Amino acid sequence: MRPTYFFIITICFLLLGNILYAQTWNSVKAEKLYQQGLAESKTKQQAKAIPLLEEAVMLNPKHIDAQVLLAKLYMNAKRYDQTIKTAQLVIKASPRYEDVYYYIIGACLSTNHNEDALKYTDLALTYFPQNKVFAVKKLNILDLLKSFQDGDSWAQSLLRQYPTDQGARQSVAGHYEAKADWYTRNNLSDMARKNYEKALELVPANKDLVDKLNGLVSKGGDTDAKIAKANEALNANSKSYQALYYKLGLLQEAGRYAEALDVLHTILRYYPNDKKANILNTSLRKEAASHYQNTQAYALYQSVLDQNPNDQEALQKVIGQATSMGDLNQALYRADRALQREPGNNQLLRQKMALEYQLHHYKAAADLAARLYNANSDKTFKSEVMQTINSCGNYYLQQQSADSALIYYKRALLLEPGNQTALQGRINGFMLKNDLNLALKELDGAIELYPANAAFKIKKAGILAQAGKIREAAKLSEQLFKQNPDDPELRSLYLDQRLAAANACILAEAYDEAEGYLREVLKEDTGNRDALNYLVNTLDLQKRYTEALTTVNLALTRYPDDRDFLQKKASVLYNARQYASAGKLAGALYGEFPFNVKYRQMAGDAWMAAGQDYRKRKLADSALFSVERAIAIKPADSVALLLKTNILIEQRRFGQALGTADEALRRYEYAEPFLLRKAIILDSLKRYSEAANYADTLNKRYNTVKNEDYAALLRGKTLYNSFGLSLLNSSFSSVDGASAPTAYNIAMLDYNRSDTGKISYGGAVTFLGRQQGTGVMAEGNLSYKYSKTLYWTASLGLSNNVILPKYRIAYSLLPTFGNGIETEFGARYFEVAGISVLSAVTGLGKEFGPFGVNTRLFGILQKSNAYFAFTALARYNLTEQDLLQANFGLGSSPDDINRLITFPRLRGILSRTVGASYRRTFSYRTSIGLAGNYTNQKITDNSFYNQYDLQLSLRVKF
Repeated sequence: MRPTYFFIITICFLLLGNILYAQTWNSVKAEKLYQQGLAESKTKQQAKAIPLLEEAVMLNPKHIDAQVLLAKLYMNAKRYDQTIKTAQLVIKASPRYEDVYYYIIGACLSTNHNEDALKYTDLALTYFPQNKVFAVKKLNILDLLKSFQDGDSWAQSLLRQYPTDQGARQSVAGHYEAKADWYTRNNLSDMARKNYEKALELVPANKDLVDKLNGLVSKGGDTDAKIAKANEALNANSKSYQALYYKLGLLQEAGRYAEALDVLHTILRYYPNDKKANILNTSLRKEAASHYQNTQAYALYQSVLDQNPNDQEALQKVIGQATSMGDLNQALYRADRALQREPGNNQLLRQKMALEYQLHHYKAAADLAARLYNANSDKTFKSEVMQTINSCGNYYLQQQSADSALIYYKRALLLEPGNQTALQGRINGFMLKNDLNLALKELDGAIELYPANAAFKIKKAGILAQAGKIREAAKLSEQLFKQNPDDPELRSLYLDQRLAAANACILAEAYDEAEGYLREVLKEDTGNRDALNYLVNTLDLQKRYTEALTTVNLALTRYPDDRDFLQKKASVLYNARQYASAGKLAGALYGEFPFNVKYRQMAGDAWMAAGQDYRKRKLADSALFSVERAIAIKPADSVALLLKTNILIEQRRFGQALGTADEALRRYEYAEPFLLRKAIILDSLKRYSEAANYADTLNKRYNTVKNEDYAALLRGKTLYNSFGLSLLNSSFSSVDGASAPTAYNIAMLDYNRSDTGKISYGGAVTFLGRQQGTGVMAEGNLSYKYSKTLYWTASLGLSNNVILPKYRIAYSLLPTFGNGIETEFGARYFEVAGISVLSAVTGLGKEFGPFGVNTRLFGILQKSNAYFAFTALARYNLTEQDLLQANFGLGSSPDDINRLITFPRLRGILSRTVGASYRRTFSYRTSIGLAGNYTNQKITDNSFYNQYDLQLSLRVKF
């Protein structure tokens, strides 16, 4: 049974592994397809993008961004059912994805599933209650469903939430208009009128609403009564747009086309850019021509006029009917011919002026109007003259001919210095020329004439801001707002100018002033997004991070889960060096929107900065945790991988460091930093051959002095054999007549093998030449390493008993403690000249970076006599290849062979030794050393002599 269980478990494990691998591979492939689809969609290649995205979603159904983009493309392609299905999947997986609601609501409306559209609009508003688009969309859908009662309630809520927003007001007006239209179709005139009036209260300038209301009113009473009512309104206000159109409609219905065209001419004079009037100018004339086509009156009057050109009645009939039929050029031709006979006829001149105006010959009309007015100064004619001249100025403004426009506006002002249309036209003309100073000068004159005219002051505030006089513009808008605090337009201007001033101050680095403007905006509008955003930026730039965080938290209470403010908060935390907190917040955003590149970058950078900060503060574990979070977000981030490797090396966790370096090299093959780190790690693990190979690769690819030197160092560590040769010359001089020993020379050949194992060994042969003969000694040494903190050494020497000691035995045990102090406990024994000497030794050593010290104390026993000796050595590594040493000693050390030669004479004798040495290593293989010692020896109470040692050494590794 056990083999069966094992087989089943193995199969399950393999299947699970394949599934996980497939999932990983599918996710990677899906992301690539998504990026391709995104690129195609940006180039308007929707037909190519849709199959790519469909395949991406099939490979990875959790790829939200791909599904959202696919829903958008389906919507653009009018594949509404697929839009709805795809959007439903997104909403189920990620209900806070805002864009998808636009697509599903639009698709439902396009397929007449209005109830579903309302359902998804309500769902969108639960997640995004501050979204004005969704709020307006809900009102429109309620109107489509004829749910006018619910629409009334929602419209009032919309106005409370956006009291000054023009778009919201237009939407609510549209709701009342739709409701009124429904009442009109159902013959409920009173209810319809009330709703039209409600709509007009919100958008008083809406011409369609005015037409509908006038049409509703005109359904009762006879035509003459209605015309009389219209005339009453025009007597009160001759420019009343509504009254003029009302009268025009009545005359048109009555078939009184000549009068109707006369009213239309008046409308075009007052409102030359009115689209409806320009359309009627053609259609009404055609209608008039059709009306007159069954009569021969026009032809009869033409024939009368041809026979008698001075017949005024026929002339006026021809001009009037030609004008009614739209043949303005014929009417102008008749007027010009008549003026040739009567050049001073004011009636004909006025008719010519009107015809030139209707034919858009504004310059000719304006010149004629000015001449007529200057000739008789008819005050009743003044309004028409002013309208004609200003229309000419307007025409030139439309043609971008600012200089010509300014000339005609100036003419209008000469006739009527306070004419507001001309003043406004001159201001616009100077702005068209980009001469803001003259525009402001003109505005100042207009404001002086009309100090209560808010429109001129609003215009001035805008031009001041455009001219860069931000402070003056802000001050003026503040004055206007304080004078009319309930005016929504002035409130909007005040807030906009304050925000513009704050933005300008931020750009000029005047942060304190910018902060003042922004706090004034927030005092008036506590939830102003732009002001909150600018204020956070201002405080952040001033490094007032605590206040910036308080402000962004306030913004998040008003706009909870707002991605822009969450991102802003993460940025402030990062700048405040709260890197871990910034990383957590940015990471949360990235987790919710995993395909957002900006969030990914923010989260990775924050965790990287946290790792570097913790590393500086010597918090290695926290640094490693932070860097690993950064790598989890951006696995291929070379900087993060390098930082992790460095931290692990500093912690001496070389095994993990090696794994990280290998991962980095898989992603960035032969990258210099990672090749170097891997060589360092292998060196630390004493895997010298591998380290040397990587260092060699590093040097070949990135040949620098440093890399070449490091490669040589590691190559030297792979050489475990060494051969050495040293030559020592000792000479003596006497003091106070004492006899001095004879000088001698010592040569030594040695071989050592030291690898990475536990055992090291070697041997040496010493030759000493003197008058008494040549001494030869052979020595062998052995070292064994128990652990990293304990090892021992032993040596044994035998000679031919000439000059040199007959026997020489040494042993030392060297443990190292946790504080880095190395101790030594050992013994020495030798026999020279028939004298046996036993010594005990103890020592201490410590490394201080490139410095090192070592001391030894010897207790020497010879027969019944006891002596002591002391040595101290200090060394300093100038570089990896330069070593400088200094030594000092008291007494005769049994480790100094050059002292043992004369030991029988020196036992118990007090001596002092000082010396120094220098060693230079070439390419970490060959070293040459030079050492010198001076010893002062006391022979008797009154006798001294000096010893001088000079040693030259050579060592080669192979």
